[in-house]
Amino acid sequence: WRHAWVAALVFAFLTQVVTGFFLLAHYSASMHTAWESVFHLQHQVDGGALLRGLHAISAQAFVVLLVVLLMQSVILRAYRAPRELNWLLLIALLPLAITMSATGWLLPMDQKGFWAARVPLNILGATPVVGPWLQQLLLGGSEFSHHTLTRFVALHTTVLPLLIGTILALYLWLSCRH
Repeated sequence: WRHAWVAALVFAFLTQVVTGFFLLAHYSASMHTAWESVFHLQHQVDGGALLRGLHAISAQAFVVLLVVLLMQSVILRAYRAPRELNWLLLIALLPLAITMSATGWLLPMDQKGFWAARVPLNILGATPVVGPWLQQLLLGGSEFSHHTLTRFVALHTTVLPLLIGTILALYLWLSCRH
């Protein structure tokens, strides 16, 4: 079973990548058209609702499987030498997975997405020293705008998947090596 959790985690990630590619083909990253493009995909494209559902379910499954894998590592004491780097890679995946979820919530530009992104950004802005700078960087200014949406799309579709994919590949390589 310990190998099945890793395979399931990789499968959930690859499902997100494939479904995300097709979702991105129908998405319009604009403050005025984002909601309409998601609505069109959901209700007028054949299989669009299924595609979006698979993407959402696999994203939730990724977080759950990651937590299960972390718990398994603790139970089996796989955080000790020589596997401590494997443990650190799993720990690094957790905030990336949560950030991936938070950036994905905003993309439909509905009320749920707006507030799901606004609250963490306000918390980030309250962080001493670098918080206000990071908040302004992610917002693209002082308030939510088109720049915020395009930055979240860029993070959600390129930066975070590349980081997660790289960490997963390194984790798999180290696991096979050990």
